[in-house]
Order: sequence, then C-alpha cells, then structure tokens
Amino acid sequence: MRLFTPEAMREADQKAVEMGYPSLLLMEWAGMKAARVYQELFGHRPAVVLAGKGNNGGDGLVLARHLHLAGVPVRVFAAEGQGGDALLARRALEAHGLEIRPLEEAIWNREEVLVDALFGTGLKGPLEGFHAGLVERMNASGLPILALDLPSGLPYSPHVQATATVAFAAFKTPHFLHREACGKLFLADIGLPKALLEREDLPEIATPEGLLPLLPKRPLTAHKGSVGRVGILGGFRGEGLRYAGAPVLAALGAYRMGAGLVHLVAPEGIPLEPLEAVFHPVQAPALPSMRVEALAVGMGG
Repeated sequence: MRLFTPEAMREADQKAVEMGYPSLLLMEWAGMKAARVYQELFGHRPAVVLAGKGNNGGDGLVLARHLHLAGVPVRVFAAEGQGGDALLARRALEAHGLEIRPLEEAIWNREEVLVDALFGTGLKGPLEGFHAGLVERMNASGLPILALDLPSGLPYSPHVQATATVAFAAFKTPHFLHREACGKLFLADIGLPKALLEREDLPEIATPEGLLPLLPKRPLTAHKGSVGRVGILGGFRGEGLRYAGAPVLAALGAYRMGAGLVHLVAPEGIPLEPLEAVFHPVQAPALPSMRVEALAVGMGG
C-alpha cells in the first residue's frame, strides 16, 4: 500500500479520467462509502453536512443523499458556486427534496454529528476569515466530526480536529504527519483503477498484510531451538543499580517477533514472571556460555 501526497492523489484522479473512468463515479463511490462509515460509527444519529464548493463538497452531498435514503436525519449547509460533478451531486440531492441552506447559516445542536466536507485535500494555503472561524466553531462544539478524505485545514492551522476520517482510495501523508487531527482512520476503495495506486516512486506503508509474505514460513516440525535463539545483556548502570525494565521488554519483544529461545543476562533479583526467558543472573555485565544467533547488548545500562 503506497502513501500518497495530496498532489499525487489528484494526479491519479486526473489520470483515471483520462483513461475514460468517469469522475462522477469516483465521487459517488466516495460519498457512498463515507455514508457507510458514518452509519457504522453513529447509526441513525442526525447529521449536519458542511460542504464546500469543490469536489470534497460534492462527496459530502453524495453522503447526505445516501444517509437520507437510509433514513438518517440530515441537514445540509453548502457553499454557493459549485460546478462540474459537485453541481450534479447537489442537483441529485435536491431531487430528493432535501433543502440545502447557505454555508454561512450553518448551525447545529448537541444531538447531531458534523460532517466535514469543506476542503479535503484541495487546500492551497491556511484557512482565513469565514472558513477559519467555521472550523474553530466546529472544534469548539464538542460534537463528533467525520472528515471526508482529510480534515479541512490540514496541513495548516486552524484545521478540523476530527473524531474519524475516511480516506479515499489511499492514505495521504497528512494522515500520518498530523495523526492527532484525523481521529480514527478508515480507508475507502472508491473504484480507482488499481494500476494508478501502485506507484513505486511513492513510499510504502508497512501493514501486517504487506509484511507477512516477508516472514519465513515455519515448518510443522519447528521447535524452540530451531527458530532463532536470542541473547540479551542489560540492566546494569552504576554500582549496585539495576534497571530491569528495558532488558525484560527486549526479551518480550524477541518472543513477539518469533524467537524460539531467549537468554536474558541481567542482575540478580530482577522480576521475570511470567517471562519464559532463560535467566542468567550475574553480578557484573559479562556473557556466560550460551549459543545464540543474535545478541542485544546495553538496554537499561
């Protein structure tokens, strides 16, 4: 899984359109998947959708339509001047009889959930004026906030402090560089051609699914002596001082990574329960006779 910059994601979207993939389908899938996440998190709790005039706002208008069709109470406040796919999303929502009020009139109450569909990845600079004030009001409301693609305002300040964020197609760098602003992260497949997401020039995110094929397969006849022996020497610092936590954690980490047998060389008297390591109590930092393939030295010292 590749980690995209906002610019690289916009480039992928544009290439999909050039390949013949309708951009309106991308928006429809984004809004639909975000609506599913909303219902997973908040059920039928009423929503207030705050939509900008760009494509992120269009995603929010699609979400509002899907929530409405699912029976979730929805109020929508949207910027004027929408065009392209966002305008089509607005007209589709209006066709279902939902009133869209100006964004400047946005209000909410304590029973509702705010949906941030203001800017997403389309921001060119820090928020100012009305939009900065709106974001600050959202953050001060104490209400849950679901951000679409990226909390509006990132990577600048002020920005939305989201309860959860639905990333579309791929994770972007601000999702990790500004993790605290994104809340719980969800990744939504919006139908972008897979070839556009497999960019070797972008960094790869280490995931359990991606790392698993790199680990050697363990035979059924494996035993603790055949899958890796690790030695750990630590816990010494100064005359008579014992720092047991670091070597014990290192031993636990070795087992967590799959080592079969761990030798722990540390001062006498350190607490080991319920650690399975073979304990070699010593009075000074020196290695006893033991057979290991890897040796870690110095933690807690």
